[in-house]
Amino acid sequence: MSFATFNIKGYKSGLIGIGRHIDRSCKEVKKTGLYEDEAEKNLTLALGLHIDPSRTHLNEELVDTGGKSLSELVDQRISEGYTKEKAIRSDAVKALGLVMTGSHERMKEIESDQSLFESWKKANWDFACREFGGAENIVRFSVHRDERTPHIHCVVVPITQDGRLSAKEYRHGKVKLQGYQNRYAEAMAPFGLERGIESSLTGRKHIPTKEYYKSINKIDREIEQATKHLNTLNPFHRDKAKKELENVQAKIYSLEEENKLLKREVSYAKTTGKTVRDNFIKNSLERIKQEVNLIQHVSSMGYVMDKAKSSKTWAVMEKEGDKILIKNSPNQNGHWMYKSLVDDQDKGTIVDFMQKRGFTYQSICGLSSSHLDDRMLKDQQCLSQEIQDVAASRCIAQEAFEKVKVHEKNNYLHCRGIDRSTYEHYPSVQVGDQAVFALYKDLDHHGKGVMCSTISYGFDSKGSISEDGFVNSAKYFQKGLPRGLSVLVDPNIAVKSIVVTESPIDALSHKQIHKDDGSTMYISTCGSLSEGVKKELATVLSNAKAHGLPVTLAFDNDPAGRQMDKVVSELAGVQKMVCKSSMPSRSKDWSQELVSILGNQDMLKVLQKELVRTGQEHELRKQQNKEPNVMGLEISMDW
Repeated sequence: MSFATFNIKGYKSGLIGIGRHIDRSCKEVKKTGLYEDEAEKNLTLALGLHIDPSRTHLNEELVDTGGKSLSELVDQRISEGYTKEKAIRSDAVKALGLVMTGSHERMKEIESDQSLFESWKKANWDFACREFGGAENIVRFSVHRDERTPHIHCVVVPITQDGRLSAKEYRHGKVKLQGYQNRYAEAMAPFGLERGIESSLTGRKHIPTKEYYKSINKIDREIEQATKHLNTLNPFHRDKAKKELENVQAKIYSLEEENKLLKREVSYAKTTGKTVRDNFIKNSLERIKQEVNLIQHVSSMGYVMDKAKSSKTWAVMEKEGDKILIKNSPNQNGHWMYKSLVDDQDKGTIVDFMQKRGFTYQSICGLSSSHLDDRMLKDQQCLSQEIQDVAASRCIAQEAFEKVKVHEKNNYLHCRGIDRSTYEHYPSVQVGDQAVFALYKDLDHHGKGVMCSTISYGFDSKGSISEDGFVNSAKYFQKGLPRGLSVLVDPNIAVKSIVVTESPIDALSHKQIHKDDGSTMYISTCGSLSEGVKKELATVLSNAKAHGLPVTLAFDNDPAGRQMDKVVSELAGVQKMVCKSSMPSRSKDWSQELVSILGNQDMLKVLQKELVRTGQEHELRKQQNKEPNVMGLEISMDW
């Protein structure tokens, strides 16, 4: 396992020492790498004590220094960026020194791959710019390759956005410093470098494994030394030998007990460390799924929102061909979700998103929302209500349609008097506690088109009763998606005629009443004659004329239905077609007409009430168990 290393130190003085080390500007530094400042010596353990002069030419300085010393550059940046009238205190921290590197073995692997090494340098530069006020605050960015482990020295002047000199702004407090470690690990994750676990999580003082075994080996040597001379005891001094043996045995026992204790400590440390690590990762991942706004996060990774295809509810975002869809709110589990518009298998939470793009769990655990920009969310609120991207709307609708829990018996349509044989050959309907119909755009004469939304029909969850004694029904369009036409067509039978109805429930009732053989394609407006729906109907009528298919308008027998009949007849007139009109003779609509013909109203009323009661019990259990509801399509999408 390889870890990312990020160190930050403030400089009130001592810039000459670190400057000499960075620039290799004196003999002492060139020979040993030692800093003039004593506080810097702890870094030599990680970076290596000695400098290899034969590799010094590989070092790079990515900031144009103009030949100035580090102290001069720091003073220059302060004079340019400090805008306050108050004099700077003599003990103020004038610069922050950052050291960025990683585990030795992994860093040498990165260094050996030129392309990867260049990417690593750029990722470090971007991190420093992002976290410490921009490139103008960076006065040194030196890549050292002549010490044991490749590393970067970055010196920044802590000038704030409002022109203050404030190291406190950038490094005050444990939370802020931990945030740097988390975000640095996130930036280094693509290079196989992970964040270590904070010592505070274990509640135990860290003792390196090497020290445990060093202690154990020392005890073993003491035991060996204590027993080594027993074989050489003088046989004529048995009393003395007996006493000495007792002392040795007591010491051996004491040392063996101490040895066992240390070994238990080693075992406990390993087991506890794994448990703490596993729990830390699990809890962190759950927190991140809920707290980190996925739209903001992918935006920080370079993904751009396509505003022409997005909406207030859905964001279509893309980066280098990786096109994804994100809903602008968490699902019912509280998780932010996404779905790829390129790969149907690429979907899930922010954890899935990061993992499938090469990030490790350790680096994902370092994510936070504190540094994310909210401008993207503000821009999204100015967009339209409906998503405009065809692929995105198809994806959302398809996902909802496939989540319907199907019941073959005692389902919604059965309680409306519609037989299973009436709808079982239609792939565009799913029936459970609700009947869900796919809606389409761009239909051809075979009834094939692009799914753009869904509409669901269900009984009132409270069981309210209408004047005729039946349970009231309601319909729900999927929010944020464009309206389309419901299409019921048997894919295995050639279309010979077309019937246009107000709802797909009316279409199924019409089919059952007229005992259609399956050769009729049923088109439903779902109660809407918007400009978009009229455009789709015009396409249907044009295709019908081109292929000689007769069209029947079977709308409701009420003022609204007669108005729809008139409008669609006018659309047909533009195509120079004449459509036959057919309205129910006994009732307002075809669904009521079917019930009146069946003559089993009392049985249907009982079935409807039973279905509502079952649904209420299911809802109660779901709330008690906190199970996510994926049944109603009027609710937010589960992914």
